Amino acid sequence: MKNLIVDQLAAFDQLYREMDEIYHIYAKSCGISDTSMWLLYSLYLNDGTYTQKELYSVWHYPPQTVNSCLKNFEKQGIIKLEAVPGNRKNKLVALTEKGKDESRRIIVRLIGAEQRACADMGAKEMQTLLSLTGKYTELLRSEVDQISDISSKE
Repeated sequence: MKNLIVDQLAAFDQLYREMDEIYHIYAKSCGISDTSMWLLYSLYLNDGTYTQKELYSVWHYPPQTVNSCLKNFEKQGIIKLEAVPGNRKNKLVALTEKGKDESRRIIVRLIGAEQRACADMGAKEMQTLLSLTGKYTELLRSEVDQISDISSKE
């Protein structure tokens, strides 16, 4: 007999991957990568400005991945990079007018779909989902940190 928790974890992981696939399919339909979509999403929600370091932190992408995407955005005229006073390495990422237009074209439709899905769930269910997912994420991080410490010492 299978363990109930193992079955539940498998179901949760499959749902998580399915949600990730939904976003991937949308990004692909817009002709952009998943990373590009999430960075545009962040910049759009933050009125078009973030530092590079904040983008790494918010989306948990490696710096190389974010920097590569930002270089492509800069070449396309979607963003401009500006120096942060007192910090030569970390630059401020700002959407250009073209970037704002691109964000509105791609991100506004996505946010609309997300908002409709949340509205269909209702405020109480949405709050429960956020609360439980956040709690699980914290607990999992703690557990994985513990086993990561052990494996790195062996």
